[in-house]
Amino acid sequence: MNSRKIRDASVDPDGQSVFNENATEALTGSTNGEDIQVGVFFMPSWNVSGNETQDLDSFWSCLRGRENCSFLADKRSWGPNGRIYNARYPYEGPYLDKKPIKELKGFYQRDDPEVARKQLDYMHDYGIDFFAYNWFFGRHYYYHKNFAPQSGLYYPEDWPIDSQRDGRVKVPGLEEWDGQLQVLLQENSKRPESKQLKFALNWCDDSEDRWIQWLRMASPQNINSRTNFPGESPDQQLYLKVHDKITLLWIDKYFQRKDYLKDESGRPVVYIYFPHDTEARAGYYGIGLDELLDRSRELARNAGFPGIKFIAVTSGAMTPDLMPFALPTSWKPLDPKQPWQGGRYADRMLFQNYVPRLKGLGFEGMTAYIYHDFYERNNKSYADMQKTYQGHWDKWSGYFKRDRNFEYQVPVAMGWDRRPAGGTWPQQNGLPSEPLKDKVISDKSSFRTKLVAAKKVLVENRDTNGNTLMVCCWNEYLEGNHIEPTEGHGFDYLEVIKSLF
Repeated sequence: MNSRKIRDASVDPDGQSVFNENATEALTGSTNGEDIQVGVFFMPSWNVSGNETQDLDSFWSCLRGRENCSFLADKRSWGPNGRIYNARYPYEGPYLDKKPIKELKGFYQRDDPEVARKQLDYMHDYGIDFFAYNWFFGRHYYYHKNFAPQSGLYYPEDWPIDSQRDGRVKVPGLEEWDGQLQVLLQENSKRPESKQLKFALNWCDDSEDRWIQWLRMASPQNINSRTNFPGESPDQQLYLKVHDKITLLWIDKYFQRKDYLKDESGRPVVYIYFPHDTEARAGYYGIGLDELLDRSRELARNAGFPGIKFIAVTSGAMTPDLMPFALPTSWKPLDPKQPWQGGRYADRMLFQNYVPRLKGLGFEGMTAYIYHDFYERNNKSYADMQKTYQGHWDKWSGYFKRDRNFEYQVPVAMGWDRRPAGGTWPQQNGLPSEPLKDKVISDKSSFRTKLVAAKKVLVENRDTNGNTLMVCCWNEYLEGNHIEPTEGHGFDYLEVIKSLF
């Protein structure tokens, strides 16, 4: 038994756990961070101009001003006039304090190798062990293997193509917004192995827009415009084939790499963001989420891996009055004969009722991107967020305390400020519904307090929680959640991580 300096628990006037940094206790194992693995979510940006010759970055266009910010003009979110600003809800940008530091070239090009090298340097040098890249896949895209610009797109070897249509693939789907990932991996492979970061995929399955585009493949409009052809139908069989294609892409392109994150048994780790969305849409075909994950694990075993370890990235409403916003587990079309016209999400569950189902769905762990509330408590300041997170940490660490086969990866967040994208949450009247949530902003001191508390939870529950801390996020600029060095906060957040882990 080793005696080490740790931060022991006391209680603040609000009843929350805090730490005495000068206390010393005897605990078994390391408590100074050397055996804690720190991961960070990485959000890619993309070109919103609709023109390949003009790169209008989804992040930088909104930080620089409102003129070119496509999110503010989104009529589906904000209504027919887009985001409305008035005396009560004034525009508060531009948000130039969020500009990355000059060493990162300011509002950098997302695929700049020099920037990627710097990002990897900063992550490694400041105590981050891996990044989980938010990975998107457009399942409705057909492409042509005999057409040079598309010939290099991933397609499983020996899968069928249509020789009469320039090698048009029989099973659609391609990676989206993966340009930054490819550059990061290219640069990571050049580093000495001891300085390489690990990476994992955080699969962000279909958005509502992508889901409707998938269903639209069989619509008369798509057939008449020759976007799709007769027989290209988004049925159950094709849905499963696309899922297999996604998994084979993971295996062939990513899992084989030495720098892919794997558990102690050699299983690749895959995060799934908001698994209830995947469950709801798969359920339209009578497919269970557990069936999808089992298919993926079997394909991985066939490729020589021991399987795949799936971690759910999930959160949600916890009070009955918020049931309309709770986690759906099914999707029902408004018109079964025309599902592309839209549908409704049903069979909603409060978060505390959804979590106990995760293990049965095939997950072996859980973490979160953002916790906005804990029962009746809402985040309207960073102090609120600290209490919200402490509530979740205590609840889920306790819930899984006796389950050594399910890991709770303790999450932390730098804050929340969605003002660059219009505010929290969009309404059809053009105004945000909860603008106070955009004031959840930390500084170096309050972020440190949160990480100290999170570290204590990890240490105390090491046997069942595991040893992973997940930070949101490296670069979620549109949600005000970024620890990447900027002109506004410099290296503050990275320095906190380095000092504690």
